[in-house]
Amino acid sequence: MSVSLMVSFGLGWLLTAAPAQAGRIVPCAPDTADWKAAQEALSAFDARMQALPDDGEVEDARSGLQLLLSHRCFGIAREEEHREPLSWDEDTATTALALKTWWRDGGKAYFASQLELGRPGAQSIVMAPDLREVLARETSPKHRLAPLLCPVKAGECGAETEAWRARAEKAFRPENRRPGTFDADPPPPTDCMKEARRKPSRSRYKAWRECLALDPSGRNVQTVLPLGRIRAPAGGWLVIRGRRGHYDFCDQLDAYHLATGTTYRSSSCSGLALKSDGKVDGVATNAARQSSVRVGRVSPERIRELSWMLMMEPEVNDRVQVEAVRVPVPKGLRVEWPTIEDGILGGVAGGVFGGSTAQTRLSWKWFPPGGTEPLSGTFTYPYSWAAGEDHANVLMTEAEATFQGGCPALPVPVRELDFTREPGVNRVDAPEGVSKVQDARVEALLAWKPPEGCVPAK
Repeated sequence: MSVSLMVSFGLGWLLTAAPAQAGRIVPCAPDTADWKAAQEALSAFDARMQALPDDGEVEDARSGLQLLLSHRCFGIAREEEHREPLSWDEDTATTALALKTWWRDGGKAYFASQLELGRPGAQSIVMAPDLREVLARETSPKHRLAPLLCPVKAGECGAETEAWRARAEKAFRPENRRPGTFDADPPPPTDCMKEARRKPSRSRYKAWRECLALDPSGRNVQTVLPLGRIRAPAGGWLVIRGRRGHYDFCDQLDAYHLATGTTYRSSSCSGLALKSDGKVDGVATNAARQSSVRVGRVSPERIRELSWMLMMEPEVNDRVQVEAVRVPVPKGLRVEWPTIEDGILGGVAGGVFGGSTAQTRLSWKWFPPGGTEPLSGTFTYPYSWAAGEDHANVLMTEAEATFQGGCPALPVPVRELDFTREPGVNRVDAPEGVSKVQDARVEALLAWKPPEGCVPAK
């Protein structure tokens, strides 16, 4: 055990030596000796957090936080929060960036609010935010996005994607989501005071507070990306394959060059022909197909942002409390925490997931320049309840809207097309499958010849 931890534990024992009221923990009365000592300890820890570099060592901050929690005036805080970093143990790993962000966005306000609970009159509690995940070169050296990760102390690394991040997280908010991609009528918040009234009077604050902690709507959880900068994919090819549409559809393959915007599109479009029993007539559907190859250019900026979002989509977290939430204490509820266990309030947080026959799955694959390992994934088209996927759909629509036909700047990416696969299509819509159709999309591109006067550069 380090000297700093030994000192922390020793001081913590002294600070907690003051007797609590029998059978319960109560807030410190303002302006008492204990209260002033707690306020000084809070100010000292705040100064330590302000001085901590984003890429600094967190061990001293960890011991400092434990010391703060050991103070008698923060006794309720020690009991009521079970989320990191307030529930830290010696095996918990995090970064200075995550801890500083937590402290700035609500950790400090949480501790400060504990010193206000002993005042007379109306009171409010603060729920601390969640400790955010960090994607960075030092913290995630084996992550699938490792080649694009910036160091924790990023400097100018990844600065070009900060506007994309801000746009994505703004699009994730419920008020900005597209109709039909989120629950417009979410269940109302849990009546936590109703839960509290079922308990003995000495346990009602505990029951109310634990109920709030289990209710995502009460904590105002949001959909966010992890902390840390990720560089833009600047070159290589992005290939997107799959069926778009349902009754009227196109089996499609699109190849985009991220540096130049060079675009190749190979599509086979038709409409579902139905038999008298309502089943799909595969022969008639295929007979009506119209195939085409289009070449030209889209905005490189737009296609790079789309590629970045597709790569980041699996990292999107839709249940993060990103800032402190202040809640008034109900009238008549006494702020106290029993020291004798009388049962733990439990609950289940669930979600609603929807789907539609108008939705399909598209596959994507990014081939970085230089022949390094590609990245791949799938997403739901043309809309999705997953905020990251739905934003990718919006970005793809915007990128495709910039398409201009013309002589491509680069030849067909033959090697890349050979290493892509299409996602399957529902057997109800395609009884014979679409493998042959998708293979034909690749063959059509490989057989494409530039018109006279067009010489794609090598």
